[in-house]
Amino acid sequence: MIAEPDSSTTPDGTTGTSSIVVDEGPLSAAELYQLTLYKWRYSLEAYGFEPYEVRELMFLKWLHASRRVEP
Repeated sequence: MIAEPDSSTTPDGTTGTSSIVVDEGPLSAAELYQLTLYKWRYSLEAYGFEPYEVRELMFLKWLHASRRVEP
């Protein structure tokens, strides 16, 4: 059984609507930055990079973004 993202399943297998309220406000710049970093880290891990490689790549990305290093 595949449920829609905005629904939940009950013990009897039927679907119902979720009662979770989500704030629809826009993300702050800091929240967007943290989400972006998380997505990059998750993607690198999903492609099979080891944790130490992910740390090094994220550090290099930070160096480049902070303009401490040119490509």
